[in-house]
Amino acid sequence: MTSTIDDLLADAVIPTSSPAAFDVGAALRRLAADAAQAAQAPDMARAAQAGQRLAVVSRWILNGPGAAAHVDRLADGPQANPVEEAQLEEEGAAVFACLLYLTGHPESAQFWWQLAAGAGHRAAAYCHGRKGSPHNAP
Repeated sequence: MTSTIDDLLADAVIPTSSPAAFDVGAALRRLAADAAQAAQAPDMARAAQAGQRLAVVSRWILNGPGAAAHVDRLADGPQANPVEEAQLEEEGAAVFACLLYLTGHPESAQFWWQLAAGAGHRAAAYCHGRKGSPHNAP
């Protein structure tokens, strides 16, 4: 038996209730209750805001003058000799950490921020201490 498209669509009608049976007030109360349940907890909102700030600072450091050169010097590193504190490329470590963070490697970024912060890089210390990174989330 061959059915036409009109026959198939006639069977697919969705029953609707009459407009008089719909309680607008009750619907608005349900929507308000759903919205209240979906609201973020204050700690989660602060963590999200800290994560946004961390991303902004990371982009600022990556776009800084000479960022690529600092990472290049970090990558070259000492050939066979151990690194002394005065030889550490802390700016390169901070730039590399920001690059890691923005590409989805927050745990590795934490290590490099901590290294750069220990060498005296203030922006790295700020980034390392932020609570918005997944590594430090509350």
